Amino acid sequence: MHVHDARLTLLNRLIPGLFRAKTCLDIGCNDGSVSCQLAFDFGACSVTGVDIDPELVSRAGNLFRLRASRVRPAADLTKPIVDYFPASVVLGHGYRLESDDDRDHRCPALAPALCQSPRVNFISADWAVSENAAMSGPYDVILALSVIKWVHLEHSDEGLLGFFAKCSSSLVAGGYLVLELQPWESYEKAVKRNKAPHYLQSLKGLNYRPETSFTDLLQRLGMNLYVTSEALPRRISVYRKE
Repeated sequence: MHVHDARLTLLNRLIPGLFRAKTCLDIGCNDGSVSCQLAFDFGACSVTGVDIDPELVSRAGNLFRLRASRVRPAADLTKPIVDYFPASVVLGHGYRLESDDDRDHRCPALAPALCQSPRVNFISADWAVSENAAMSGPYDVILALSVIKWVHLEHSDEGLLGFFAKCSSSLVAGGYLVLELQPWESYEKAVKRNKAPHYLQSLKGLNYRPETSFTDLLQRLGMNLYVTSEALPRRISVYRKE
């Protein structure tokens, strides 16, 4: 049984059915765990996971293939069963899906379980500045979990505004933007002279603060704070596009 990400569990409780049958974008998807859970455990119909690190994107693709291969296909009146086949069996006998290209052209004769699985796509890119049409949406839900700090430090205040504007334009009317906020002190801890030294100069020029500025910035872009929670170590805030 898969252990659900506490953030997704919380969000699904705050807004029941938030992900079900929705088109989702997971910015900073890391190893794909959240993206795959959105698809297999929370009922999203389509998930695009984006991360700047191609190695993480490769791992995310492998995780999708593993989880898709564990699904028992629907039979007669029964629905597909997620995580039915043991991971050890799949790893021992091979994935039902061998590559991303195979996934994009699911063949019922070769991989019946995958034909019933949600569409999950992983892309290596800096979403904040990428012009890749495959990530343009529109989306029902955009998640930016513990990633805003890195966007802010890399692209400055102007880049953050551009990121938020892109989120707004990529959402459908009534869509949701989910932010897991990293406090200002975590920005300061992220600045290390031996790693991304330009962050130090960037930090000095930042005027916007996650605790005080983001809600106003998003409201100017037509996204109003819908619900927020501090039940987890980092605040989760959900904004709704009007």
